[in-house]
Amino acid sequence: MSYINLTRKILPALSSSKAENIRAIKSMPESILTSAINSGDKSIVHVGMNQCAAVRTTPEGITTVFTDGLAGCNSIAFVSKGLDGFPVIISSHYTPLKTSQEKQISAIQKQLDTFWTWLDKSVKPKVFLNLRDNEPNNPIIKSYRELLKKYFPNGVNEKIEYYKNSDRAPFFSSANIFQFDPKDMNKFKVTFVGEVEHFDSLV
Repeated sequence: MSYINLTRKILPALSSSKAENIRAIKSMPESILTSAINSGDKSIVHVGMNQCAAVRTTPEGITTVFTDGLAGCNSIAFVSKGLDGFPVIISSHYTPLKTSQEKQISAIQKQLDTFWTWLDKSVKPKVFLNLRDNEPNNPIIKSYRELLKKYFPNGVNEKIEYYKNSDRAPFFSSANIFQFDPKDMNKFKVTFVGEVEHFDSLV
């Protein structure tokens, strides 16, 4: 893989030293990506809370899409292949409020309508949900499935990853990150909240 490994093997401990704590914050995956964006890196896209963004990835363009601050919120990401052979990702992050869930589904639908003619229908899309662990029957699951069934009657490949939403350790990462391999854009790494790694491919 030719992307940066952001995953820490051991989380730093809270220190009495302010400098050490600052160093620990800077070691967090979301801090590294945010710093890169602030330094002018155009290959990374950040999706904020209550936002939904659709991104066409390319080896020389955008290769990383992430959201952070997930602490009770719902993250849903849709990954499919575009007609140019490169992945299209629709990433969304909304609060768990009922009105926010409705807005999230509406925003995903809007992006699907916008990019529908650009998607390669011969490739089954993949959908990743990063949800809080204290609500296994989260209603967003049913809502998103009903929406995608209208577009993909043959289904999609789905992965739900529940994240720890309480009693978190210091410097716990709340980011959901998608990194596409510039050498083979079909291959990508998903990092869920808590730095849980998942490697996947569109083919």
